[in-house]
Amino acid sequence: METIVNNQLNHVGNQSGLATQLGAMLRSMRVVDLSPTLERGIPNWPMHPPLVIDKARLKARDGYYSQLLMISEHTGTHVDAPAHFHDDLMHVTIDTFPPDVLIAPAVLYDFSDKDLQPGDLISLDMVKTYEAEKGVQVGEGEIPLINFGWMQRFWRTDDQSTWFVKNAPGIQEDAIIYFKERGIRAIGCDTVACDMAVIDGVGQETTGHTTHWLPNGILIIEMLTNLHQLSLRSLFVATPMKIKEGSGSPIRPVAFCEP
Repeated sequence: METIVNNQLNHVGNQSGLATQLGAMLRSMRVVDLSPTLERGIPNWPMHPPLVIDKARLKARDGYYSQLLMISEHTGTHVDAPAHFHDDLMHVTIDTFPPDVLIAPAVLYDFSDKDLQPGDLISLDMVKTYEAEKGVQVGEGEIPLINFGWMQRFWRTDDQSTWFVKNAPGIQEDAIIYFKERGIRAIGCDTVACDMAVIDGVGQETTGHTTHWLPNGILIIEMLTNLHQLSLRSLFVATPMKIKEGSGSPIRPVAFCEP
């Protein structure tokens, strides 16, 4: 990613300052939208309130068109803050993080070819094998993006949509610790609870949430989509909503990838 940035900046030269150079560089890259559309019937964690969208104002009747949203902090693609799982960290809510906390280089860890099933866990051996085969490794201050292939296979908005959140693979504790020790700032995935495997609506062990990630200020991004479209390295860009005492926030992330 650093090489790409330097090459692009050299290409546009010193025309009108750094902002112009950066804008030209980003426009030359391939952009991947990493969030699903917010619409009626999207999957959500069973204990969370559903997304409600109401056409509250209509042009013919009210003179303008506007919808009313009722939305959980953990609807669609969203980020978890430490306060989400920790009473002793209620002062570490989403509004306490800087707006650029989720702007960072990202590394794709794509396990979508493994035909993972509910309850299956990605292990440290799997992570290291992937890194050796692809020649990539997430570094300090970066964001690993884990593609279980769950969105591609099971995301839906009909009356069967809850299967997506009641069943999911997860991440084994040795891999969870490994990512923590790499010094990551956040981690993202395409399932409802990232490290937590879910079987028939029952969540399994979730030491990323309880022990290794959130308590150490590592944010958890869940329900990403289109991860299969990413290059191995990309620039991840998202900004949480500034929700007072928020346990998390919906986000609309994008990734800037090599053309």
